[in-house]
Amino acid sequence: MKARPLIGALIVFAAFAAACGGAKNPGMAVLKVHKGTFQIVIPAFGELQAAKSTPIVVPPESRFGIQTIAWMAPEYSSVKEGEVVIRLASTDLKERLRVEEAEMAKLDLEIRKKEKQLEKDKSDLHGQIAVTSVQRELADVYAARDETIFPKNKIIEDAIDLDYQNTRERHFERKKDQLEKRIAAELQLLQSKANTRRMQIKQIQDQLNNLEIKAPHDGMLVIDKYWSGEKYRVGMNAFGGQKLGSLPDLTQMEAKLFVLESEASGLKENLPVSISLDFEPGRVFTGKVIGIDTIAKPLGEESPLKYFETKVALDTTDPQLMKPGVQVRASIFVEKQADVLAVPNQALVFEQSKAFLLVKNSTKVEKRAVEAGARSLTLTIITKGLSEGDAVLLGNPTPARGGKST
Repeated sequence: MKARPLIGALIVFAAFAAACGGAKNPGMAVLKVHKGTFQIVIPAFGELQAAKSTPIVVPPESRFGIQTIAWMAPEYSSVKEGEVVIRLASTDLKERLRVEEAEMAKLDLEIRKKEKQLEKDKSDLHGQIAVTSVQRELADVYAARDETIFPKNKIIEDAIDLDYQNTRERHFERKKDQLEKRIAAELQLLQSKANTRRMQIKQIQDQLNNLEIKAPHDGMLVIDKYWSGEKYRVGMNAFGGQKLGSLPDLTQMEAKLFVLESEASGLKENLPVSISLDFEPGRVFTGKVIGIDTIAKPLGEESPLKYFETKVALDTTDPQLMKPGVQVRASIFVEKQADVLAVPNQALVFEQSKAFLLVKNSTKVEKRAVEAGARSLTLTIITKGLSEGDAVLLGNPTPARGGKST
């Protein structure tokens, strides 16, 4: 949008053109000053958006794989609470589920094999303990102890054998305890792996069950834009937590405007704004600036121009006309003063920080000290030293050939 820094300037320059046309000396541009409205206006463009809206997002738990948008309800269509607005598809999730289920089946088979092997080892060990216990009891019963009946060597051999059977029984008991601990640890590890697999399978199944995104409440569906500026559409990828659209509150709208970086001088919050809709330019809505981005950014990757994104709160909202995405043009009023005298910037002469105007009367040109006020790209308000109807020169007068100017 081309900048129009001053509306009041049109009146002043009209008077200037009339004055110049009547000047006898074509080298002397003369302007007759009249009171008017002085304005510094920043042009902007943008679109409407809801001040409040409920986001439509891909479920945050969608952490596995790439999902694609398979279907979307028409934009700006009315939807009811619980109605499907976006349906996703994910071949990657189905493949991941197949792999996880296959891994789970292998793990279940490993657990069963381990349980059978450990049960067999435990059974063998219990058999050894039982046999050793019987052998110890027999050795104890038949051990030679009476020195009057049995030779000393026999008594010693039987005592050694009984001690051996006692030691062997204790060994197998310790081995049984160690086996039970090892069995518990190995099975616990396998069960932990199985639980992790089950949790992953459940998460994937939940995601497959949540591929249908439903409206949280009644409203009108608005599709969001991708980072490139293109709106989301069927076939695009979607990730967990990604915002694909919204259900805006149409009772309170605001404007998202873009201000060219080179024209943003004086832009600040609370400045008044007038806004017109592109499809109904004759109607003007008012508002004020409520937010400005701190950094100017290009609107496209290849654009050399940078813009400040600016948010404007509207004083009134017309739900019949105002819909999210409607294009608007706006004027942001940095300065606006009525009934003031303003002159073109080139009419001012500055000497040692003091401002002067060359004022022409019927007999001569007077260099008059004045006080300058607000200044735009083209005009400056004169607050003191100038009266309505005065004629000022735009620059130094051109001396007449063979004489001096008056």
